[in-house]
Amino acid sequence: MKKFLSWLKNFYSKNKKAVLISTPIFIVCLVAAIVIFAGRGDGSGPMPDQVTITYANWNLGMGHDNALELRMLQSFMNENPHIRVDIDTSIISPVLPWMDGLATAAAQNTLPDVFMIDDLGTIANNGWLMDITGMARYDMDFFDLPRLIQEAVLINHAVYALPFAQDIHGYYVNRDLYRALGHTPPAFGISGSDFMTAIRTATDFSHPSIGVNHTFSFVEWHPGAVNPSFGFLAYNGIYFALNSPEMAAAVALAADIYHGGYSFNGITPEAERAYFPVGYDLGAFRYGQMGMFYGGAWLLDILLNQVDFDWDFIGVPGGRAVSTLDIVGISAYTSHPEEAYLLARWMGHGTEGNLRRLQYSREMGIAITTLPVTQNSQVLDVLWEIIPAPGLREVYSALDRVMIDGLRVLPGYMQARFSAPTGISIPGTNHTNATIEHLLRYGIIGGLDFPAYSAVAEDVARQQLAATLDGLRNTR
Repeated sequence: MKKFLSWLKNFYSKNKKAVLISTPIFIVCLVAAIVIFAGRGDGSGPMPDQVTITYANWNLGMGHDNALELRMLQSFMNENPHIRVDIDTSIISPVLPWMDGLATAAAQNTLPDVFMIDDLGTIANNGWLMDITGMARYDMDFFDLPRLIQEAVLINHAVYALPFAQDIHGYYVNRDLYRALGHTPPAFGISGSDFMTAIRTATDFSHPSIGVNHTFSFVEWHPGAVNPSFGFLAYNGIYFALNSPEMAAAVALAADIYHGGYSFNGITPEAERAYFPVGYDLGAFRYGQMGMFYGGAWLLDILLNQVDFDWDFIGVPGGRAVSTLDIVGISAYTSHPEEAYLLARWMGHGTEGNLRRLQYSREMGIAITTLPVTQNSQVLDVLWEIIPAPGLREVYSALDRVMIDGLRVLPGYMQARFSAPTGISIPGTNHTNATIEHLLRYGIIGGLDFPAYSAVAEDVARQQLAATLDGLRNTR
């Protein structure tokens, strides 16, 4: 259309007299030309050819039974009538991990055009992802995302994935329980020391009540709560600082709360049966017997529809929270990269798609259990109408301060956080070559002096991250 308008301007300037003499004829021709050129989209050719792209997402389930997601896909096709989206169910399996399904599809040259990513580093290293930096460069919704979320999908400064949604993790608080016990409910921005006090004061077996569900998450958020330069699991941008004073303090505090009987996972089976007949931590929180519960946005459905107490989300101490990103990639072998990008943007970070998803959520009565990654005011205004949690609003006002969980986005994360063997034997267990996860866990529940082995753990974790990143550099 721009080319047509430019031609029209030139034509008019050169043929002004003829146009004025034959105005009626000219108007008829002009209208016809506008109709023709408008149908061409950009004025440079005919309407786009009909294309089909394939899409795979674990939230669609085996039977395509996620009505909200299906409606989003249909809405995308309505908005883009030249694009047909086919759902690829071959990757979804009740017994095989997502990565195995992708590997099978890649071997058969049938990777979906757009698919969810559970391990960005490995999938990029396999050569399955397209470098979409060129398209992201012109996507204003992408550049309006918080800096940390943009950087999370980069590998060697190139964009290989797009944010789909995020699961904000932190502490949900039963405000009524604290009031009933005579205490001020914890709020967003609480200090670390006040937070520990709040756990203890909510533990009152005469009520009966318990402070928190578990303490294993302390090692993930506490270092970043006391040191703003740290992210998730004391990540400093290069490695996990497992040998830092902040990590040693996190393990010690977690152990203190655990062994003191202030967390649900730290009480005896006898106390559990006597005081918490529901028999599990979420049940205790749901029925008003727990001060704080560490969890993700999946809890919102329960809190909005299944509890009768006053609650709020407070993130973690220090005015921060943890964000676990869901991300989506575009196949390196797609024949339709632009159309694939449009779909990924619509289903994920794009403003228009987010507004439509929230609209459908309300209309269909389906809870939002993963949250938008955007800070767009239009999107958030609707979100806060659905989720009246002041603390969550505080988190969104400072998304650049969240701690990004490396799951899915940090190359080498799974090995460095969980599975890498350290060569250390834990007494009294069958862990003769304990993993990093074993060292952290037994440092909390007992059986291991974590600080004595933290230097080894940090060194192993650093090697894992460095080796994965080097592999990616060598394959790009």
